[in-house]
Amino acid sequence: MNRPGENLFRAVCLGFSLLLLVGSLLYGIQTTAYNDAAAAYRREAERLRSENAILLARCESSLSLEEIERYAVEELGMQRLCAEQMRNVGEPVE
Repeated sequence: MNRPGENLFRAVCLGFSLLLLVGSLLYGIQTTAYNDAAAAYRREAERLRSENAILLARCESSLSLEEIERYAVEELGMQRLCAEQMRNVGEPVE
């Protein structure tokens, strides 16, 4: 026959086992959520690296003298300065 102390021991062991089971399940859920968030951050970081590379290339090409000249001629309708239009500073204007 079971003694009352033995039943109490079994109940405590069962309770502790259930507590460990629930704790490990919650820890697994929390770890999965952290892993999902980390994966999302990695994807976002990779997207930002790609966007940064594109923007850097665009910035470098827009700073080239050829690109500035093309923009001035095609977009702004400017033309190159010819020799007759040049005046030195301090030269009297006629």
